[in-house]
Amino acid sequence: MTLKGRLSVKGWMLGLMLPLLLVASARAAQVQGLYNAELLVAEQSVQVAPGLVSEALERVLVRVSGRRDVLNTPALQAGMQNPSRLIKQFSYQSTNIPRVTPDGRKVLAHRLRIEFAPELVNELLAQANIRPLGPTRPGVLVWVVEEKGGVREYLGRDADPVLEGMLGRARARGLPIFRPLLDLQDEAALPVSDAWGFFSRSVLSASQRYQADSVLVGRIYRISGGWESQWQLLWRGQTHEFEGRGDSLDAQLASAVDQAADRLFADFVGGGDMGYGEDGVMLRIDGVRDLDDYMAVTDYLRRQSPVEQLLVDSVADDALTLRLVLNGSLDQLRGVIGLDKRFEPRPQLAGEARGELHYRWDD
Repeated sequence: MTLKGRLSVKGWMLGLMLPLLLVASARAAQVQGLYNAELLVAEQSVQVAPGLVSEALERVLVRVSGRRDVLNTPALQAGMQNPSRLIKQFSYQSTNIPRVTPDGRKVLAHRLRIEFAPELVNELLAQANIRPLGPTRPGVLVWVVEEKGGVREYLGRDADPVLEGMLGRARARGLPIFRPLLDLQDEAALPVSDAWGFFSRSVLSASQRYQADSVLVGRIYRISGGWESQWQLLWRGQTHEFEGRGDSLDAQLASAVDQAADRLFADFVGGGDMGYGEDGVMLRIDGVRDLDDYMAVTDYLRRQSPVEQLLVDSVADDALTLRLVLNGSLDQLRGVIGLDKRFEPRPQLAGEARGELHYRWDD
């Protein structure tokens, strides 16, 4: 992908078997490998044990749906009785990680990679009336400040092992997160004291450099017997604050990811008017000047989970009008369109039907 006029950063590469695309970009991140899961096993086998398949499938369902409570759905539990039928393929890779076999032998573990068939996983979710969240996810820029011995400083410089709990949970949820460079420009734009104080105006101003969809700011510190943390999530003009959970640092950071993902994904996982049926909803996009614009607009929309079918209604001058048949709600459609800042919302024109959407394309 060409990142025209955008800043390249050292993103946290959160491999989901295929790496998440983590770019400091106005455009939403495309998460790869949603239907894959990896497990460490002591030995290879021609057939994967059902317990391992179930564990891998559970991870995939949480990531694909965007809901950590998805496994509590009775209809889904009934459909998971034979998880092996959903496997597309699996493979093993050697590692240098020690493991103990059931009979007590010390061996080097293998990484079992299971790829599930997307259409079968989606069908399983549909049986429980749950839609996939889709690969387009809001990116999160994360600023974390730790207080230690009365001194406050940013975490996340280079490959900081302290943040492994946050990274691991982000992989599990399919949430693309990246960190700032924390160079002199960042430190001047957002002093540690402003981040610690949750001064949202300063945070947003400093974060404009990265064109992030959302910003998560955390402050962490030791207490007797463990850790505490507070967090501020800035998303679509709203501020959400919450407490970390758990005694360990890993638990605190992982819980912050969970709570941020729950809030961010809530705009895309359901609700709203579902009454558009076979006629679909009309979407007008101005500023579509050439074939490259046309291909970029239609390719983005076709890849979104709420869009079941895209039909071209008309092309006039630089205005492209589409009819979208939805497998989701109008609110979900607005949500995924809003993740790509090339789509600029426009006021409704005279003569447009109520409920029609109107945007301008600005690439």
